[in-house]
Amino acid sequence: MRLSLSAALAAFLAFGAAPAFAAPPPSLNFSVLRNGEPVGTHVVQFHGSDGDLQITVDTNVVVKIAMIAVYRFEHHDAEVWHGGHLISLASTTNDDGTRHKLSVTRTDAALVVNGDGNATRLPPETVPASLWNPATVGQTQLVNTLDGHAMAIQVADLGDDTVKVGGTPRPAHHYVMAGDLARELWYDASGTLIKVRFKAKDDSDIEYVLK
Repeated sequence: MRLSLSAALAAFLAFGAAPAFAAPPPSLNFSVLRNGEPVGTHVVQFHGSDGDLQITVDTNVVVKIAMIAVYRFEHHDAEVWHGGHLISLASTTNDDGTRHKLSVTRTDAALVVNGDGNATRLPPETVPASLWNPATVGQTQLVNTLDGHAMAIQVADLGDDTVKVGGTPRPAHHYVMAGDLARELWYDASGTLIKVRFKAKDDSDIEYVLK
């Protein structure tokens, strides 16, 4: 499956170009770890080709203490892309009892965003913060995929690295995102996201590790 994201991937950083996105597998299945212990899954599925893509993102996390669930996070995101442009996005989220609903549609002039009943407009080439897209590291602003608010970011390139995927070392490129969204991101040579790391609100270490 060849994915055409030419417009989104034309973005350049001050330190170089965003990684090229070639042909990921039909799905990316991540284990979600909290302080090294598995607490859930994060699955990205790709459908379509030739520049017409439908992408779903599902995250399910349950944190337990003494076998009792103390935190739950459930998120479903459905995106439609055409020729490297986001056409629409719809998501629902249950963040430990706080629910969010988001819809994003593209016009020629803007992304029309309605998150939790609040409407706004963002530049049409703004990329959602679903992170699978390597063009993410070429942005200065992302759309929050829970409630649609704009997040200002800065991205630094930390260079080449190695990440274990299924127990096998895989060459990767390492980026650090700061600002309204703090994440460490690793993409392989094809532009496929293979690892995410960040601090949770309770200061625990969260990792998404590709299986």
